[in-house]
Amino acid sequence: MEKSQKLNDQIKTQQGKIQETKLEITAAQKSLDAHKEVYAERLKTIQLEGKQSVAAYAELLLSSDNISEFLTRFTAISSIMQSDTDLLNGLNEKEQALKNAEEKLHNEFAQLQESQTELASEQQKIEQDKKEIEKELADAKDTLQTQQAQYAEQLAEEARQRAIAQQQAEQARQRAQQQAQQQTQQTTQTQQAQKPAQPVKQPVKQPVKEQTPVSSTPSKPAPPTVAAPPANSGSASAIIAYAKQFLGVPYVWGGSTPSGFDCSGFTSYVFRNAAGINLPRVARDQQNVGTRISPSQVQPGDLVFRGNPAYHVGIYIGGGQYIHAPQTGDVVKIAAYDPSKFSSAARVLR
Repeated sequence: MEKSQKLNDQIKTQQGKIQETKLEITAAQKSLDAHKEVYAERLKTIQLEGKQSVAAYAELLLSSDNISEFLTRFTAISSIMQSDTDLLNGLNEKEQALKNAEEKLHNEFAQLQESQTELASEQQKIEQDKKEIEKELADAKDTLQTQQAQYAEQLAEEARQRAIAQQQAEQARQRAQQQAQQQTQQTTQTQQAQKPAQPVKQPVKQPVKEQTPVSSTPSKPAPPTVAAPPANSGSASAIIAYAKQFLGVPYVWGGSTPSGFDCSGFTSYVFRNAAGINLPRVARDQQNVGTRISPSQVQPGDLVFRGNPAYHVGIYIGGGQYIHAPQTGDVVKIAAYDPSKFSSAARVLR
């Protein structure tokens, strides 16, 4: 940029010099034209007479009657010849000045063209550098946005995992409380059963009255337990077919049922019900199940992860696609699979 400004300044200076030189040429041309106009007749005479004038001067000197007349004529002739010489020299000087000015103008034009060519090259380089910088800025912006999105997803996953941990802790506390209550009830019942029987006082016999038999109301039978569906073969095709049944189910943070899934809730539900495989509840624990493989070597039915530890998980279904529960406000869907966007993959099916 500094060099470009310097070249611009040089061009402006050269353009100024060229303008000054043009003025010099104009002035020199006017002076030469005026000189020629003033002495036009004399110049014409000199050009016409040439060597004849020298012979005429010699004849004039030789025809002098005495030495005094000779000297007078000689002085006059010398003055005329000196004047002619000065006239010609002055004319030559003015023509040379004009020639020098024109040559100077030519050189200045050449320098100007050279500077303009160099400036054009410099400006082209500046434009190229500008495009490269703009591309680098765009790449940096994309990288930053990707990192920000990953960081936001990671924070959301950590918050979800904390909520799940709290929920599990609360459920464990409630189970422990229920078990303690059941244990207390069992202990009380056992103690009461072990107490010695108290003698029963014989009641005063009363006349027996005929009683109407009371029909006992039968207790309501407990609802039958619904058996879980049998686990299928665990093949990739079964996993994928079962997973596709939930396309369009809304994303629910912490969800693990068909009423709403989050990413790891979806994968654990599918593998449990379609293949009888119990995966850990959260993505970072699912990342350590099965055989760890490269994201570029996945096969249908493999789990694919983002982040390390993982903050997102989905199921690769083949054909460059995977199915997952993306984020809040979205639904279970199939998306394009780009191995470069995933940190790892795991093969759970054998």
